[in-house]
Amino acid sequence: MQIHQQRPRELRWYHAAGMLFGDWGTSRLYVLGLAFFYSGFAAPVHILGVCTLMIVVGWAYTIVCRCFQDGGGVYSSAKATHQHVALLGAYLLFADYVVTAALSTVEAMRYFGASPRLAPQLAVPAILLIGVINFIGPRHAGRIATYIALLTLLLAVIIGAFCIPHLSLDAIQADHRPWSQRWPSFVHIILALSGVEAIANMTGVMVKPVPKTARRAIWVVLTEIVVLNLVFAVAMTHLPNLPGDILANRPPEELSHHDHALRDTMIRVLADHYVHPIFGTISSIVFGLLLLSATNTAMGGMISVQYVMSRDRELPSTFTRLNAFGVPWLGIATATVICSIVVLVQGDVEKLAHLYAIGVVGAIVLNLGSTCVNREIQVKTWERVCLGIAVAFLAAVEATIAYEKPEAALFAGIVIASGYGLRAMVRRAPALKPYIPKVTGAMAKWFEAPQLGEDVEILSSVGILPFDPGKKKILVATRGNPELLKFAAEEAESRDANLLVLFVREMRLAFGAPTATQFRVEDDAEAMPIFIQANQLARQMKIPLMPIYCVAPTTADMILDFAGTYGVDFVIMGVTRRGTVFRALRGDLITAVASGLPPDTKLLIHA
Repeated sequence: MQIHQQRPRELRWYHAAGMLFGDWGTSRLYVLGLAFFYSGFAAPVHILGVCTLMIVVGWAYTIVCRCFQDGGGVYSSAKATHQHVALLGAYLLFADYVVTAALSTVEAMRYFGASPRLAPQLAVPAILLIGVINFIGPRHAGRIATYIALLTLLLAVIIGAFCIPHLSLDAIQADHRPWSQRWPSFVHIILALSGVEAIANMTGVMVKPVPKTARRAIWVVLTEIVVLNLVFAVAMTHLPNLPGDILANRPPEELSHHDHALRDTMIRVLADHYVHPIFGTISSIVFGLLLLSATNTAMGGMISVQYVMSRDRELPSTFTRLNAFGVPWLGIATATVICSIVVLVQGDVEKLAHLYAIGVVGAIVLNLGSTCVNREIQVKTWERVCLGIAVAFLAAVEATIAYEKPEAALFAGIVIASGYGLRAMVRRAPALKPYIPKVTGAMAKWFEAPQLGEDVEILSSVGILPFDPGKKKILVATRGNPELLKFAAEEAESRDANLLVLFVREMRLAFGAPTATQFRVEDDAEAMPIFIQANQLARQMKIPLMPIYCVAPTTADMILDFAGTYGVDFVIMGVTRRGTVFRALRGDLITAVASGLPPDTKLLIHA
């Protein structure tokens, strides 16, 4: 049996840049308003400081991508140093994704026009809807997200162009407050770094040379973010009817509707004033869609973190179980529920920002710190020194967040404790199982490793004719239709042809770290009966058999790939029984295969 685990390197720099911008570039939609909220007319100074830090961190991640070309996220890079450091980084990254989804959804509702009180109430149904959509794993979600990101970039450039004639440094004020007030104000907008971790997670699927691909993507996106952030930061100091004091010093009940708009939707305020209110409304809709796209990306990240850790036996094996659409169903449920709870408990944009920063900065500190101290990778001495300085600075930021915002430290602590609790249950499950009551026996199975199928020996090739390249070839792709498999075997017998049985286990996950374990057909309860039946039919009908088990993002691409590789004469497929909504979200498999088959290969549809 052939087993293929596809991880194709087809992500070019502009693809990676679009995905990075969709994650990293959304931060300006709330960071600019928070900067003015905490610093007033000194906000451009703080934005300049954050932009400088973004440049340093962006440079640091070019080193991470260079050193970890098969996945350089915090879980992968920290694992090379110590497993517990990797676990801590993964838990902080998960916390980051949780608040990313919560904050992005609430901010999306604000850009759509919802009030601060109504936005969290609307955000929860939106999160649930995104969770349902992820359960099906829509095929074109990435393409739609790219279009939204490009449109957002265009609108941001237009707004920036209209702001340029009005730029002046006259309104900017130096921050004369005590250092004990200036430093926390800077820390409050450190979440502008959020999203940079995404580029490290993409290295495993980037085209080679990976360092060059990652470097171009990082610097292109970073240049756009820094330049436009500085333009917007200066332009917002010239808006009319700005408060003379710092809004953060006011009691929450004294904040007006205009004050909330400045804090939560600053880019829309800039578009309304410098371009036109109609343009501002259109831009707000697009910005809201981009934020929802960021929510979807964050949920995908949560699902991937849980899946990879489960594959490495750091979480219960239940998190690896895929639904019929190739998505881990428990990971989706966990991500959706946790994000909804966070929105209900801390639905205000300012409060969510506090929770956000501790996960963002913590994951970056562990990633860069692990890269800095790892002597097994090639990093120059001056690069290690610069990485160490950046880590020390960010560690001070992390300590400040934990000290100033106890609720953020509590949130991170709950996530970390929950992760280690599940890990302990995985480790102790075999010893505790005899003492678990039968009532909870079903729950105990969550913590068991997948068992080998009892019929593994039936997959033996004894008694089956070997694959004969000189004969015709028939490829059948099935997910368990016994009539389809029987029909394909009969066709192979009547045409004296080889039978290739292809089972594609779709896995629609965000780009993440590679796992320590490989996929096995014996662990796939859905694939085993198919190959057992194929072996039985091959023995009975005396036909050559080639079973192929494949793990890949899309079924159609794999069918076309193997059809071309083996030069098959016929491809046999069954008619889908899915409904219209499913086909709209996932696309029609038969159409996708028919449009890409070689001219000499015929498609037979069994209905």
